[in-house]
Amino acid sequence: MKFFSLLKAVLSQDMNLFKYKTKANSSKFKKMLLPIFLFILLGFSVGFYAYGIAEMLKPLNLTYIMLTIFLAGVTVFTFMEGIYKSQGILFDSKDNDLLFSLPIKRSSILFVRIVKLLLFEYLYNLMFFLPAIVVYVYFENPSINFYLITLLITILIPIIPTIVACFLGYIIKMLSSKVKSKRLIQTILTGILMVGLIILSTKTNGFISNIAKNATSINDLLTKIYYPIGAYINLISEFDIAEFIKLILVHIIPLVLFIILGQIFYFRIISNFKGSSVSKKSKNKKLCIKTHKPIVSLTKKELRRYFSSTVYIFNTAVGMIMVVFATVLLCTKGEGAIDIFKNNNGEVIMPLSTMYYIIIYFALAFTSISSSSISLEGKTINITKTLPIDYKLVFKSKILTCFILELPIVLISELVFVIRFNMGIIYLLQLILLSIGIILFNAVVGLLVNLKFPKLNATSDTEVVKQSMSATVSVMAGFVVFLLGIFGMGYLDKYISDSILPFIHILVLFIISISLYIVLMKKGPKEYQKLNV
Repeated sequence: MKFFSLLKAVLSQDMNLFKYKTKANSSKFKKMLLPIFLFILLGFSVGFYAYGIAEMLKPLNLTYIMLTIFLAGVTVFTFMEGIYKSQGILFDSKDNDLLFSLPIKRSSILFVRIVKLLLFEYLYNLMFFLPAIVVYVYFENPSINFYLITLLITILIPIIPTIVACFLGYIIKMLSSKVKSKRLIQTILTGILMVGLIILSTKTNGFISNIAKNATSINDLLTKIYYPIGAYINLISEFDIAEFIKLILVHIIPLVLFIILGQIFYFRIISNFKGSSVSKKSKNKKLCIKTHKPIVSLTKKELRRYFSSTVYIFNTAVGMIMVVFATVLLCTKGEGAIDIFKNNNGEVIMPLSTMYYIIIYFALAFTSISSSSISLEGKTINITKTLPIDYKLVFKSKILTCFILELPIVLISELVFVIRFNMGIIYLLQLILLSIGIILFNAVVGLLVNLKFPKLNATSDTEVVKQSMSATVSVMAGFVVFLLGIFGMGYLDKYISDSILPFIHILVLFIISISLYIVLMKKGPKEYQKLNV
């Protein structure tokens, strides 16, 4: 009974991904309308790709391979998400002191937090795997056996990658807890691991370039590498009680072992990480006070907050890593890298300059730093509100922080690419203006959305960065702007020159961004004043 009370308390605090402010008299339907819309939008996008793959495989009677591919994708996604998300949920929760002071078993606390992590993974996985299931049902009209086994695998599939991710997060936390610069070491170790995973994932581009041709080999490769996927495919084809039991045990046993063994070091790592976080300073050290302009001080505060949170860094650094990696790949492999963008006839789909333009646009459109910046202030927002400054400076400092973190990396990458392929000064100007425009757009939209959906009482940074409505809506806004930009340029390409079209796209982006900036500066201070913890 005590265990379920603990589980209920933890979930009531943190499992509020779609919780946001509405009017007092709003109906439950209105409160759920936005989350449902976002779920359907993402599900439709995923289903579109699943349908395209299934349509190619159906004539070959290999539609089940589409499920194999999507299960593999969900597994990798769960693993990558879990690496840094586990550090926030398992180790950096703000309720650590409260829970550890209660007469609760260590295994219970660890298990409850793993359950919470798994529940988040279920939410995300359904958005990607459920559309694939619907597409498969549409093409194959399977028996009742398929639905039962699919329900089971949906429950089981996140367990192993989550445990492995927790174990790696466990090691990173343990190593970083033994040195002085704990946050820095934790960030570096997580970064090395994430970059390694991205590099490894690019090695798989070759065998998915032509799915219909290599479908059987892809299925054999994925099912041999990861047993649960192969067992699932076998069970939906022909039920076998022995393999059914084996599939369950393969997931349950590692979970039990991880909880039993993990509790031995779990509390020790947390206490080591927290206990020595405060460094001793000499009492006789001369006091030195430096003064800065308000905008400089606020920007420094934002940068310190950003670099103090590993989950914040890696949730927002994916776009930057993508830009750097794409630039290095294109510049080192040269024409060989273009093979990724060739069709079945060996023809290049689009020019290299257009490919890179879209890569920059895509990476920056999905990078939203400011969408969590207000929520991460937490209780300190009351201190900021007492300062004798204009709230507009707070917004400007958060926007400036986005430019400081994103623009230098992007500009260096763009300069290297332009020099390597001799693209010319006009193309470089297009890339620079595009980068400035989309960073400004995301920064302003992130602040507007965060003011609408604040989460100031979060128990961990993970809850704000990964599990808040503000972060979700901001990423979706970037997704919509990216799609509209691509489709719009594709349509107008028939009527406008390729040299002028990017400038028109950038101009429209700047008009939208500046308009939203004006709205932020006009209405933002009033909304900021209303915020309270």
